[in-house]
Amino acid sequence: MSTTLCIPQTALAMELDFLSDPEDWSDFGQMNVDEDTSTPDEASALREFVQAYNTPSALAAEETARKLMSLNEDRVPCDGDFDKGYRIAWLLYDVGINMVQHQVAILVVADAVMALPRLDATPEQEVRFGEEKLERWRTLEDFWDIWSERWDRYNEFRYGNGFRGYVCANAWLARHLVLHPPNIYYTTELSVAFSRMMLALEKDPWNYPGVPEDGDVTIRSRKDYAITTLNTDVHGLVPFLVIAGDIMYRYTDREMMARRFAEAHQENHEHNTREYWQRFSSNRSERSLWKAEKKGDQHKWLTRERWAFWKKRLVWISEQTELLQRTRDEAIMLVQLMTEIEGRGA
Repeated sequence: MSTTLCIPQTALAMELDFLSDPEDWSDFGQMNVDEDTSTPDEASALREFVQAYNTPSALAAEETARKLMSLNEDRVPCDGDFDKGYRIAWLLYDVGINMVQHQVAILVVADAVMALPRLDATPEQEVRFGEEKLERWRTLEDFWDIWSERWDRYNEFRYGNGFRGYVCANAWLARHLVLHPPNIYYTTELSVAFSRMMLALEKDPWNYPGVPEDGDVTIRSRKDYAITTLNTDVHGLVPFLVIAGDIMYRYTDREMMARRFAEAHQENHEHNTREYWQRFSSNRSERSLWKAEKKGDQHKWLTRERWAFWKKRLVWISEQTELLQRTRDEAIMLVQLMTEIEGRGA
């Protein structure tokens, strides 16, 4: 790997791993002052697992899952307002978004929780909480709701005070994509990854700047706004391509994907239609640079030609002196990375 490529990747790792493990985890998972935070036992179980993950002293995910979801009577209140699932959901998410070095481990333990056949509830607890609530806790329904809602919020405020959270949330989506790669159908994470590519690389920000929507950003002009958005959107691509670029490249082989759908007798599946991908593009108008580049109705598809077009756009971005030097360096790094991915034949 070239030195040029290593430097931005190291810088990204430093930014994403901004928060090292603190001595006290008691604040993680706190929702607001009126609600319970995670218990010391819950925080301790998660901390021990994530810190030992992928080391010689790694702990069993299933055992950690049982500790996290324990309904031990000594620590479970008897009132009906107790919500184990919601509290654990915020603990998992809060740790992962602040310490991205633990994101993979958290996804592994989340899978282990969902793989439990049932929670270890006593007959009295089964009556008190009910089957529906216990199952909601086991499936981590609240965690995945928070996962989706928080990404939406970070995305909405990415040009302002949600910037760091947006990049960290993208890294988490990319890691989930690697941990659970799609077979045929496009997962939410893969769809988001490609939509970020379209957002950053298929528009003409200089001539058609967007309209500022984030009240937390002070914009002097529409041109300034265009520069702000491009600096942010290119940076937001880095986690997806660095972490999950090989998977993304695989899904730009249009012929391979068409063959897979045919082999599964799913030629007419919604994921195999132009309309499906049209929903994820922010450039549906005549201003779309990719549409101008490739005439005809095929411009909506993900193809190797489109991948090459994205590289051309990154080269263009690297030459724009009005952008941050970080943005220009990342553009060069991503072009090199995409070329390496092509060489691997993902």
